[in-house]
Amino acid sequence: MWVGESTLPEDIEQTLNESAGILRVRTTLVDVFSKDGRTSYAFRLVFQSREKTLTDDEVLAVMDGVYNAVRSKGWEIR
Repeated sequence: MWVGESTLPEDIEQTLNESAGILRVRTTLVDVFSKDGRTSYAFRLVFQSREKTLTDDEVLAVMDGVYNAVRSKGWEIR
């Protein structure tokens, strides 16, 4: 996602973790790139349930919440 240069990766990670809910087991920063006064961060989120195998639809529903949280901060999903 693209964010302003003053946005800390820790703040992004906190937003991702809070919006991903209890199925998120890991969040990893995998790439950082800066250009034209803003920074792009790429995170990998891993989801897991101890009760069952998650379906694509279940994970997509969680990711919709993550995307909405990111957009509400004014960050641009790429």
